[in-house]
Amino acid sequence: MLLRLALRLGRVGAIAVGAIGVAAALAQPLAFAQLAGNTPAERAVFAQQMEILARQLTYLLPLPGQLGTMAGWIEWRAIGALEVILAFWAVMAASGAGRGDEERGLVEHWLAQGVSRGSYIGSRIGGFALLGTVVVTLTLAAAGVGSALGKEPVPASALALQGIALVGLVLCSYAIALFAAQLVTTRRGAAALGGGALLVLYLIDVVARSDGAESIRGISPFWLYDQNHPLTNGGTLDGPKTIALYATGVIFTAAAAFAFVRRDLGAPLLRRPPHDVESTTLPAGDPFLRLPVLAILDQQRTSLLAWAVVLPALGVFFLSFTRTLVDTMLATPSFRVYMERAGLGNYTSFIGVTWFGTLVLLLSMYAIVQTSGWAADDQEGRLEVIASQPISRARIVVERLVALLAGTAIIVTAAGVALAIGARAADIAIDTGQLALGSALALGVVFAFGGLGAAGVSWRPRTTVIVLGAVAIASYLLQEFTPLFEWPTWVADLSLYALYGNPLSGTVDWARSAALFGIGAAGSAIAVAAMRQRDIGR
Repeated sequence: MLLRLALRLGRVGAIAVGAIGVAAALAQPLAFAQLAGNTPAERAVFAQQMEILARQLTYLLPLPGQLGTMAGWIEWRAIGALEVILAFWAVMAASGAGRGDEERGLVEHWLAQGVSRGSYIGSRIGGFALLGTVVVTLTLAAAGVGSALGKEPVPASALALQGIALVGLVLCSYAIALFAAQLVTTRRGAAALGGGALLVLYLIDVVARSDGAESIRGISPFWLYDQNHPLTNGGTLDGPKTIALYATGVIFTAAAAFAFVRRDLGAPLLRRPPHDVESTTLPAGDPFLRLPVLAILDQQRTSLLAWAVVLPALGVFFLSFTRTLVDTMLATPSFRVYMERAGLGNYTSFIGVTWFGTLVLLLSMYAIVQTSGWAADDQEGRLEVIASQPISRARIVVERLVALLAGTAIIVTAAGVALAIGARAADIAIDTGQLALGSALALGVVFAFGGLGAAGVSWRPRTTVIVLGAVAIASYLLQEFTPLFEWPTWVADLSLYALYGNPLSGTVDWARSAALFGIGAAGSAIAVAAMRQRDIGR
């Protein structure tokens, strides 16, 4: 019964991540068959050029091996990106199991029925382990099918060994995030702490890919996983490191289960000693808390500052290797064809598609994070407190969306200024007017996600975040694969990012941009109507 409950609670996230993994694992081998060439000489040139490209992408993908082969391409391009995606899923699932169940009253319900705490947390861990294994199995099976369709089948035994290592990474990430959830009191805090911990461990691995962090790289589960290359290393695993990966997962799982059994419901494992605080009837002295919209931004000032610093820094970092990257890709005949299809023939168009494509993806993640906060307000009782004030429910929706757009405008402005400065330093000519226009139109993507998120939260807050995440990933994959496989234009138009286009290159499709703002406006209208009618907390 409990295992069935755990599987039901985790099925939405598993389906979304599984669909992403299967789509990427199936498409990338087909892309390799088109790009790599057929003769040994063409494969050698392709591998050499891709090696240069891979060195520029170590912050996203692991170091490659044998890029002139289907197995090497799958290991690097198809499976490499799954590390981050699966770790993100593990964090969200662990925060739900570690704190979300308590916020929804599920733990209290089952404990009242005589279920022990150990049985409950054990079922949640077992349920995720089963779902994680299924997702990894389906993904690697899709990679095998893709390689067969590309007429270079990869041995099933090597894929199975890769799956053993990947399942170990997923379970270890889940265990770390589940333990982190025992140290805070809310699901939002659990996601932040668990995600932050895994981000630090991932950055250690990124540094280790450039022969750094030798003294501490062993503590990163991502580094332990990256040492396994069964697809390109004769079908063998690094036994000690794989065992260390699973052992770390077992240790953190046991610690999380022990903490869950020992702590009080709704309380963290470690509690500060009580201290006397002088009571007061005076309101807070922060003047921004009394102003509409600014009150929301004021409460998010730390995270907003982080977004406004990290995204510009990423933009400058991107520009630092843009010239080398574009020259390398244009020197490869197969990639030149792909870039011409995608309209990436010069530095400006490449920045417009690649960087701004990444920017709008990250901004949509920002919108999804804000949507997650709106859903948490509903589930944790804050929305009930806000609605009890003498304000209309429509105003709640409007203030949320205006605050989302205002925060995005701050982030986009900072990123645009940094990009202009970085382009000048890299000696790449960018029209500042087009840069400003592209930055402004990026608000349309955020408004579309925000409108859809507001509509979903006003109707089904518990599933909205997962659905929005699936929309974001599907939109990104459609935009990437349409020029590669020469799909019809209408397929690309299903992507919200394709509607954004490439304003930096000077081509603006105003009808598509208007469609983005129209989606946001329609979602906002639905959100206002739904918020007026629904019962809060359901």
